[in-house]
Amino acid sequence: ILILLSTVCYFFTRKGQFVFDDSVAVVKNADVINSNTSWETLMRHDFWGANIMDKNSHKSFRPLTVLSFQQEVRLFGLDATQMKMTNWLLHTVIGVLLPRFFQLVSWRERCKTTSWGMEYWAAVLFVVHPIHTEAVAGIVGRAELLATVGVVLAVMVYGKQSTILKHVLVLTTVFILTALSMLCKETGITILATCAVLDTLTHINLQRPVRTFVSNKPLAARIITLFVMTCILIYARLRVQNFASPQFRDKDNIVAFSHGITKTLSQNYLYCLNLWLLLCPDWLSFDWALESIPLVKSVRDYRVAFIVIFYVFLVAILARNRHQPRVLKGLALMIIPFLPASGIIRVGFVIAERVLYIPSLGFCYLVSYGFVRLHEKLDIRWIRVTLGAGFLLLVITFVLRTIQRSSEWATEHTLFRSGLRVVPNNAKVHYNIAKLAADQGDKATAFQFYQQALELYPEYEVAHMNLGNLYSDAKDYRRALKHLQKAIEYHEDFHTAWMNLGIVHAALKNHKDALVSYQRAMKGKKHYPNCMFNLGNLYNDMGNHNLALATWNETVRQDPKHVKAWNNMINVYDNANMNEQVLEVTARGLIHLPNHPNLLAARAIALAKMGNYPEAEQIYSELIVRHPGEEKYLQNMGVLYHRWRKLDQAERMYRKALKINPQSEMARNNLSKLLASRQKSSN
Repeated sequence: ILILLSTVCYFFTRKGQFVFDDSVAVVKNADVINSNTSWETLMRHDFWGANIMDKNSHKSFRPLTVLSFQQEVRLFGLDATQMKMTNWLLHTVIGVLLPRFFQLVSWRERCKTTSWGMEYWAAVLFVVHPIHTEAVAGIVGRAELLATVGVVLAVMVYGKQSTILKHVLVLTTVFILTALSMLCKETGITILATCAVLDTLTHINLQRPVRTFVSNKPLAARIITLFVMTCILIYARLRVQNFASPQFRDKDNIVAFSHGITKTLSQNYLYCLNLWLLLCPDWLSFDWALESIPLVKSVRDYRVAFIVIFYVFLVAILARNRHQPRVLKGLALMIIPFLPASGIIRVGFVIAERVLYIPSLGFCYLVSYGFVRLHEKLDIRWIRVTLGAGFLLLVITFVLRTIQRSSEWATEHTLFRSGLRVVPNNAKVHYNIAKLAADQGDKATAFQFYQQALELYPEYEVAHMNLGNLYSDAKDYRRALKHLQKAIEYHEDFHTAWMNLGIVHAALKNHKDALVSYQRAMKGKKHYPNCMFNLGNLYNDMGNHNLALATWNETVRQDPKHVKAWNNMINVYDNANMNEQVLEVTARGLIHLPNHPNLLAARAIALAKMGNYPEAEQIYSELIVRHPGEEKYLQNMGVLYHRWRKLDQAERMYRKALKINPQSEMARNNLSKLLASRQKSSN
């Protein structure tokens, strides 16, 4: 049943695309795409492929998750369907493990009860809960799934202690599982604290907790050991990033950058919202940044009432169940894994549904326990039937909501548009819709939503830059300059905006300003091949071809697969009729871009100009075989034969080119010249 429910919930997302953060973490991540990336490299890079020592790195260190992506790409190619299926499989495996996991949490492994008890219904609720959609349907959610496997296995192993020898083996295994879970996602560090609290609640008398804890020497020894292990792992994790903190910006998490009572109230209000998302998972969004949730700045804010209700509810549960270990264990399973996202350390998000994946273990456990306790206490048939029907209705509702939400996660279009309903004041939602529209060539929609994003958040520097780029593409350089300068005003070290500003200045022939912009873009960023390429274009426009060539050479040194830089060097040499240099550049380029048609075609043209017709013919023949629908290679082959005085072959090539493209002026003119030349010769 658990497998069936999981399949039904995520059936519609299996054919989905790479969406949102998947693009950066998987599609554009060189550590994932390059199957030859070594383990040593993965251990030096963050989740997004950047050097973890870089000041701009978010310090998210998840090499095992990246390794899973890398091996999947190596085996199956860059296939979103395959990756989403792997996520679904992991979610299903977790669901299947949960009945036994919850039994160990309840300390019922010696009871001869069937799995169709409270623990099984908790597992059912977990499998179908809509809050998990982001973690399962979003490929980057793999980090949560792998970390959760570590949590579940570690707690299950920890619950199997008996002899002292077994204690050592179990603690060692739990330590290893925690370390592996941390290498999938940082929240794995909470495993040891979770085990400690569960162990304590299992082995102390809640009527006399302090006395029984102190008198239980083996328990105290285990807790001390878990504490020491936690300190070791925290030290090792911080050592990886050289104890540097990630540099987030206020637009990523406005609550983290607030102060005083505003921060206290706003952070506590977020606790309420997170609980509400677990209770009523209708209000779901892929992003909660910027002004999605306005700050709570005063005790007169009506939302303070929700904070009061939240704490009254929590205190009431604790007071009524202070001697009920199962309730306290459920709360521990909710609260401890949530601690890293609770604001005690600065994080780069306001709310992230995926971080509730592990805490929802405790939530589902408590809800199921509550239903079962009510069913046991209310010994009236119709009430029990009503409770059972209510739980069934809850599961069905969750299944339907998860199906709907997982279908929204199938494509970026549906995902981004779904955010408008939940957080219409989130400028990032409008920005993502605009960016997607621009990528798809829908300029009108892109202009509309970029402008809406800036109305909601005027200091949104990336939106200013992209809107400036759109105006630049439309040759409206005045507006382009305005928005690119705004982007730099709000983010002075915005390298890409400086580069794009240089491109606009170059288009306006403001060479001096363009040069300043490019130099500013590369300040503090030594490896910037795209900017280096544009700087070469500027030198070329200024007539300094030698400096342009030197700059493009630096471009291909930084990025050997920068095709445009290779092409530009070839064009300069070709225009100067320096065929030997064209052959030298193409030979270098083909080492890094083997069989690239532009490089091969340029090489063939240079060979033909030098009279080496046989070698040029061989290259064109290969290009025609590889690209049978490309008329230009047939035309070039025709020109080669024409020069070579092989007129029959030339005529055949021209006619083949015209068969592919009857409107080709070049092929028609060349054929006309050839036929006229033949007629003149015959006369």
